[in-house]
Amino acid sequence: MIVIAVYWLFLFILLLPLGVLTQHALKLKTNSPILTLLSGIVLLTCGFTFTAFFMPLGAFSLAIWCIISLASGIYFKSEVFRLIKSFGESLKQLPSYLKIVIGILTFAALLKSAQYPFIIDNESYYVQTIKWLNEFGFVKGLGNLHMFFAQNSGWHVLQAGLNFSFVSYIINDINGFVFLICTFYCIIEGQRLSTDRRLHWLMFMPLPAILFFQFLDVPSPDLPLLIITSIILHLYAQHSENEDNYKIALLFFILLVFIKLTVLPLGILFLPGLLKRQNLVFITVTAIPIAILWISKNIIVNGYPLYPIAYFKTGYDWAMPDNLFHFIIDNTADYGYNRTTGNALLPPDTSMTDKLLMWLQQNGLARIVNRLTIAVLALMPVAIAKNKKYMLIYIALLINFLVVLFTSPQFRYFLYITICAGLFVVAWLFNILKTNALVYKGLLALSILLISITFFNLKFSGLTANKHHQSNSVVRWQQLYKPEGVTKLPKLEFIQIKMDNLEYYSPKYNFFRYGTANGPLPCVNSEQIEYLYRELGIIPQLRSTELKDGFKSVKK
Repeated sequence: MIVIAVYWLFLFILLLPLGVLTQHALKLKTNSPILTLLSGIVLLTCGFTFTAFFMPLGAFSLAIWCIISLASGIYFKSEVFRLIKSFGESLKQLPSYLKIVIGILTFAALLKSAQYPFIIDNESYYVQTIKWLNEFGFVKGLGNLHMFFAQNSGWHVLQAGLNFSFVSYIINDINGFVFLICTFYCIIEGQRLSTDRRLHWLMFMPLPAILFFQFLDVPSPDLPLLIITSIILHLYAQHSENEDNYKIALLFFILLVFIKLTVLPLGILFLPGLLKRQNLVFITVTAIPIAILWISKNIIVNGYPLYPIAYFKTGYDWAMPDNLFHFIIDNTADYGYNRTTGNALLPPDTSMTDKLLMWLQQNGLARIVNRLTIAVLALMPVAIAKNKKYMLIYIALLINFLVVLFTSPQFRYFLYITICAGLFVVAWLFNILKTNALVYKGLLALSILLISITFFNLKFSGLTANKHHQSNSVVRWQQLYKPEGVTKLPKLEFIQIKMDNLEYYSPKYNFFRYGTANGPLPCVNSEQIEYLYRELGIIPQLRSTELKDGFKSVKK
């Protein structure tokens, strides 16, 4: 915890001046230190992405951005100090019970971040993606080695640039920092906009904290979507009071698209505002350079400029073959409809009606979230009936949900929609029933109590069939001063296997077909290679004699 607390303090000091620099460069005005920190994250994500084309993300690249941050802090020192003072004053003005909530959430987030990672995706590609970035930067055709490496999310680029890999592989805790600052913003802003009789919907953001906590101990790209989307919607709703709020919301939306493409349909929210020339100019100078970075990254890593969209495949020898690309996409989509049978592809003649019925009838947590999403989206129009400025927000959320539903409806791909719509519905119910403040405090206490579940090794077999998600890690005394490593399998052994011109490392114990944990590079599970060979007739090979030159798929 102590190490992570120092790390988060470092992030605050690093990001605040970079945020001020970003806002001056884009001519944005805000008095919020949290929005400034998030602006710094946008700049640093893009900066590290650019850097990764030319060099590994290590000590040198981090030093460059530390120098830029220091120079910005000196140049804008009065503004930086004003924002720090504003942040402190905002916290002081909160009621005592909210200060207690913030204190408990801070302690809990630190402790959760110090535990072993929970989500199994961390063991299949998060750790390895970040490791490749730390040692080589972007590698041509990396998706041919392990099909999940084709994603290379901008969030992993950011974590790779900030994880101090040149010192130790124990830091992967940016999610906890982002959760905290965004929760602070929602509480502070929600308190400002609440009245004696009505609580603003942002005030209910701490209630689903147990969901956020599942993503704190891993660098999951899902967390920024879960927590930042609500801030985007709030800024959009408030832009009539401050024109810059529209641009800031748009900037953060572009960041989320850069991190994970599933949020793209939410962009219809911003279309009416683009009729104004200044907004059109703003999206041109921000979205186009970021889109170029995203397209270029995809071309290098997987050969598909719009990955995971199939159009415009390049002709480079490192481009993933069509059958491998469609195998990934089809498996991901079918898994969203039919989780009860694992990753097995559905029969080609399965109708969309049958797929949707299977989706509704899934087991465990997936069934709960799927049906809850339908419920809150059905109730949200009633909840916002007297506030027309939220109607476009509802339409955007609904369209985003439908797009995901008909493409790849894994519940974590639309959980941010569930949370956002749910906040509106809960706030509406709370206010229409004229519930008193004591009930709200009780709800906060209950949400904090639920968070405690994530710290104990409880069994969740009733909520998920995935054996890797059926229990949590446990609290250890050493976590109070030092976090656990970046993998939940630190003792896993690896064996070296030679396959034509490729020598790779595979887990000695096959805990998961796509599992690689923190194995030495290049690492891929031999079971995955054998499986793809049986299904597709291809194997990964080096493009040359050097790892840095990347990989290609070869028919065998």
